[in-house]
Amino acid sequence: MENKLEANVRTDEGGKSHARKLRMAGQIPAVVYGGGGEATRVSFKPKALLDLFDATKNRNTVLTLELGGEAVPVLVGEVQRHPVNRTLVHVDFIRVSEDRPVTVMIPVNPTGKPKGAVAGGRLRVIRRELKARCRYDRIPERFNLDVSEMDIGDFYKASAVPTAEGVEVLFEQDFNVLSVEGKKAEPAAAGAEA
Repeated sequence: MENKLEANVRTDEGGKSHARKLRMAGQIPAVVYGGGGEATRVSFKPKALLDLFDATKNRNTVLTLELGGEAVPVLVGEVQRHPVNRTLVHVDFIRVSEDRPVTVMIPVNPTGKPKGAVAGGRLRVIRRELKARCRYDRIPERFNLDVSEMDIGDFYKASAVPTAEGVEVLFEQDFNVLSVEGKKAEPAAAGAEA
């Protein structure tokens, strides 16, 4: 399914009064930048974007922004919402291209049951998302981390996260992503001695 979003290039001078007029007309002001191109002010219908994200359930969905006959692949950058009613106020779109990698946040998804959980431990998610770099057409939906072999006291490091070809997890210092916490059971022999 291709995720298309129709947008109009804005010819106004910008500013709060123009943005207010756009919102009253059912449009949201936005800007498209990056990817080696100039910043372009656009507007779009907010329901169309919200419907796309409801359908994909993925913040890193690449959209095709249709600007007056031109198809521009973009990622959603910053989203500003109204502080009270949480409606969209402004959106930044980032142009993407095959020759420039993008940096995105990817959700962590632990799979399986840690063997340490059988001994009374519990899985602790330390990082819910990891920063990664890749081409826009290779962005993984999530990082699936198999935790079934983790025992109490074990950690899952960022350097151990499995990635697809062309995807790199970014970190300056290796850090813990998951851990299994709890006390190890006392040996049964100690109870028999008493």
